[in-house]
Amino acid sequence: MQVRHGPLLTLVAVLLLVSPSAALATSAIEVKDDTGATVRLAAPARRIVSLAPGATEMLFAAGAGDRIVATVKAADAPEAAKKIPRIGDANALVYDRLIALKPDVVVVWKDLTNELVIESLVKTLKYPVFYVSVRSLSDIPESVRRLGALAGTSSVADSAASSLRANIARLPVAPARTDKPPFGVFYMIWDVPLYTVGSRNVMSDAIRRCGGRNIYDDIDFPAPIVEFEDIKKRNPDVIVMAAPPITARDWRERWARFPQIAAVERRQVLTFADTRLNRMGPSAIDAVPELCKLLSGVLP
Repeated sequence: MQVRHGPLLTLVAVLLLVSPSAALATSAIEVKDDTGATVRLAAPARRIVSLAPGATEMLFAAGAGDRIVATVKAADAPEAAKKIPRIGDANALVYDRLIALKPDVVVVWKDLTNELVIESLVKTLKYPVFYVSVRSLSDIPESVRRLGALAGTSSVADSAASSLRANIARLPVAPARTDKPPFGVFYMIWDVPLYTVGSRNVMSDAIRRCGGRNIYDDIDFPAPIVEFEDIKKRNPDVIVMAAPPITARDWRERWARFPQIAAVERRQVLTFADTRLNRMGPSAIDAVPELCKLLSGVLP
């Protein structure tokens, strides 16, 4: 039997003979990152370097965990992330190891990955860079969806994003009160220097859902450095120390020197050992009820 080939099949055959890459050109992708910038790749990313713990967790949620060839020291979730090679942290990389890995794209966290690191990736090494930027809990599902598009795992990522949105919808939301303003919360994530959270941080969103107000929600930055004197002026009603119990014990001793702060006077210096909120990945959503439980009833 003679098989007749249509014009389209003949054209494809000619392209493969002349230039195999020409027939593969249709696999090129364009994806918008969380900042709205367009990331262009010759094909969905197969070799990804992730420079943020939260981004690493999101990539796993998006079905792209097996495509991460390197990440940073603090990326410890999910459990499989602990097996991924480390090439430094958000402030410094081992560049010879990075180059040897030949990544298709590097995923960074807007405003948390050091700008000098990003400059070296873009201007010197010429790698495509995908920015993750999460301001609230509701941003997490969309970031997962975009990362799925980047890695060509959209079917998994879209399903995960839908589940995450459903989880967010089930979170507690404190009712608005007209009789008094929300209680002020200082959320402490490190002591020297003294780091807290600004408005562009899921912790600020979580505090609001629990009925409080982040006293630094006027700072448009994820993790600003602040001074004890300024905290005294803002006078929080509650201090939440995001640290393991032993570390928090040492931090509490420092707060004891400032009895004029309302939170210290009322003994509302609390330990929150759940690190999922700090990471700002998908599991941050699951940590919110525990924070709300910690904050419930702390004030009359």
